[in-house]
Amino acid sequence: SHQCFSSSSTNAIIEQTTDSLQEQGFSVYAHRLVSESTYRSLHKRIPKLFAGEFETGVYPDEWHWREGISKQNGVTREMCNVWKSDRLVASIVLQESLGKLVAQIMDWPSVRIAQDDLIWKPPCVSTIDNNNSVVGFHQDSAYISSQFEPYENNSVTVWMALDDTDEETGCIQYAVGSHKWKEGESNEDVETLSSATFHGSGAESYQDSLPSSNNMSNATIVSAPVSQGYALFHHQNVWHGSGPNLSATRHRRALVGHYLRGDVHFADPESAPRQTPWGQASYIYGRYKRFQSVEVDESFFPVIYASPGQGQERTIWLDDYIYS
Repeated sequence: SHQCFSSSSTNAIIEQTTDSLQEQGFSVYAHRLVSESTYRSLHKRIPKLFAGEFETGVYPDEWHWREGISKQNGVTREMCNVWKSDRLVASIVLQESLGKLVAQIMDWPSVRIAQDDLIWKPPCVSTIDNNNSVVGFHQDSAYISSQFEPYENNSVTVWMALDDTDEETGCIQYAVGSHKWKEGESNEDVETLSSATFHGSGAESYQDSLPSSNNMSNATIVSAPVSQGYALFHHQNVWHGSGPNLSATRHRRALVGHYLRGDVHFADPESAPRQTPWGQASYIYGRYKRFQSVEVDESFFPVIYASPGQGQERTIWLDDYIYS
């Protein structure tokens, strides 16, 4: 079964991770988060998921590349909110000990899951495949943080490597310190620029979505290799992407958890039109916003960890769902 290391014995590592998040915008967590038995089980499960075999019968919220339907085999394959479709995935991204670790690193009273993200870059078999297995530079905040209030530091990403990832297989690259860039430093619509580029890039252009104004074009881009079973934590506003998988034999698979402060609410200004239930919410989040309410529903964004005495508790049905 999946195990997280006990956060009570890693205070120095938690502090180091927090400091790196604040200064660089990302950090490799120094302890393994996904056990060998778990990532090997996921290796067997992932092809079945992309073939449409969903244990619970519930489809994920996003599904890019389908076995037997999609023509291009070399594209980056992605699913979002697989926790609703598969209990093995749920047992990892909804684990209470992982939520506690996130809460300690972020100094949050409680933690919800915003969404998960299953990403699969298959081995390169042709130049065309090589060109398509990229992820354009973007900020997670454009998809996630902007949906909720308060906005500042309301989300964080935990990127868990299911294979050894390096430059050959297209590991994540970061624009160091880009989480500190201010919107006013760019004349471009940063949120639109970011949210439009995840799948819309090629091997020669996946970094082109970085804002080009002022000092942004001089960003230091670094690669962040991660060993199998280990994880990256990164800031909601850091610009990041990844190049193609150039290996002819190695897969590059990752399970990503995007987490929210447990006490956020939907961003829906009183001045905004209220003609639809989703109001100002967009992307997949608008599906789960109720009419004339900014409450974040635990049915869709369960609380995976809550500090004692903070007025929230871990969502009551989670453990029955995961282990049933």
